[in-house]
Amino acid sequence: MGEDEKPLGEAVEEVAAEKLGVSRWDRPAIFRDSAEAAVDNRLPFWAVLVLSGAIATLGLAINSSAVVIGAMLVAPLLAPVMGLALALAAGDARLAIQTAAVVAGSTVAVVLAGALLTTVLPFQTITLEITSRARPSTLDLAVAIFSGLVGAVVLVARGSRLSAALPGVAISVALIPPLAVAGFGIAADFNGELIYGSMLLYGANLAGIVLSGMGVFLLVGMHRPDVIETALQWHREAEPHGLAAAADRMRWVRQLEMLQSTWARSGLVIAFVVALGIPLSETLTQITREARVQRATSIASEQFRLEGRSSIVSREIVYGNAQSVVHLRIATTEWLDGEVREDFERLASAAAREPIRLVLEQLPASAGDIEEFARLLPGNAPDGPSVAEPTGELTDLLSLIRLRLDEASDALVLPDSTSIVRLELANSQDGRATVRALYAAPGPLTEQAREMLAAQLARELDIPDLQIQLTHLSTALRTLGSPPDSLQLQEFAALLQENDQLQLHLLLPVGTDSAAVAAAIDRLVQRGVPRDRMTIRFDPAAEAEGVRAAIRPATEPELPGAPRAEDTTDP
Repeated sequence: MGEDEKPLGEAVEEVAAEKLGVSRWDRPAIFRDSAEAAVDNRLPFWAVLVLSGAIATLGLAINSSAVVIGAMLVAPLLAPVMGLALALAAGDARLAIQTAAVVAGSTVAVVLAGALLTTVLPFQTITLEITSRARPSTLDLAVAIFSGLVGAVVLVARGSRLSAALPGVAISVALIPPLAVAGFGIAADFNGELIYGSMLLYGANLAGIVLSGMGVFLLVGMHRPDVIETALQWHREAEPHGLAAAADRMRWVRQLEMLQSTWARSGLVIAFVVALGIPLSETLTQITREARVQRATSIASEQFRLEGRSSIVSREIVYGNAQSVVHLRIATTEWLDGEVREDFERLASAAAREPIRLVLEQLPASAGDIEEFARLLPGNAPDGPSVAEPTGELTDLLSLIRLRLDEASDALVLPDSTSIVRLELANSQDGRATVRALYAAPGPLTEQAREMLAAQLARELDIPDLQIQLTHLSTALRTLGSPPDSLQLQEFAALLQENDQLQLHLLLPVGTDSAAVAAAIDRLVQRGVPRDRMTIRFDPAAEAEGVRAAIRPATEPELPGAPRAEDTTDP
């Protein structure tokens, strides 16, 4: 190697530094300024940090993006995080411990501030701003990496006018809102999903900034001897404050030397990023799957948007482990038979590349009503949202449609241990008025009981030539898998929400996984089922493994002892 020839690494550093406007004599000053900002955690730092956490918590609670963005702008957490990246790049173990202590203390402070503020709020509603930060993916990690690159470039490019970009970096990585969500989850009955998801997002943001920031600092030579000498001198002269000072007072910290192996330091950060990437990639896979299912159901739902004949009122998708269930409510002028449902399931399943099951609720309406639905519902546009919520005039229209059915249901005289779960009024293909009734009972109604029920409905609805289609919901014991199947639990939750006279009973045999049962009950509660609508009993004599569940009228004193009767549909 000639006298003027330089190693490849140094040559690359010189080119990068030149392009970014970083001269060799700038590097010591960059280190000093960044290190001092990173460990400056006196009272103003903590005051602004806690206030930013409080602002973020309120913004999340009231579902205001503007307020959350304001919290990101005032948060001072970016400085110690970039200081940690600089310390790892320079191999300054002492500064790395100091900045890590500040970051850890800041994390705890914001989480506690969010939790304390949430406890005094008059409501603890999980808003869209909260849920959007509980499902991070590798895309969030990518955003953090690119944002960290920007932040590091702004710090080292001292000769440019890029300092105005730092607030944008603070917004893009969003360190404070995930911590506020974690505090909200702790105060809101210790919601494990919110806490785990938000802390995973925070970890991804932290790892992304440190990794990319460390890369930029290495690229411009912040690990060279002149920077190391500056670091040693700075430690002899600097007076850290707060947590940084507490960490520095430890004898073993003060005895730490410069870490020589750049590869070891880089490998440590990369390993942390890879470890976070595993759960993040799983979330991305699920998000991709949900987007595919939503697109497939949107395409398949087009067959229910027929001008003057039918219109979609609402659509909701429940994602199960093996298949998804689409709950579709439509307004229609004519009854749609099972062939239409099969067409939907076949088309949606092919497009989604997984089984799709359709739960269809049909609301009888005139052609004029259909036009009104189409006008009032934005979800009837081809690219509309997956779920259309009825509001305003549409709510009144739906109420009128259901009113007569509710009045008829309340007036019925039913056999013991029998209750009506749902009534649907429609027109059959032969033009006769038809009532579809779902009833809960230990066993199917007898022929005489069905005739009596049809006569009562005809009288209450004032429709002489009324035909009835009865679907039996068995209240005998139902055996669930272990762990309980999420799709069945969702169906139970929907039925319990629709009829306040039904109650869910869980019978726990020997060997039951109580943790799985507790998790299933928590999922039902999150779906809006009150805990007092569920009872649990242990059967020491049971021989079958698994969990048995029964849905029965709340007024029935004991669970039926007979084996489960099959669901039947009577003509």
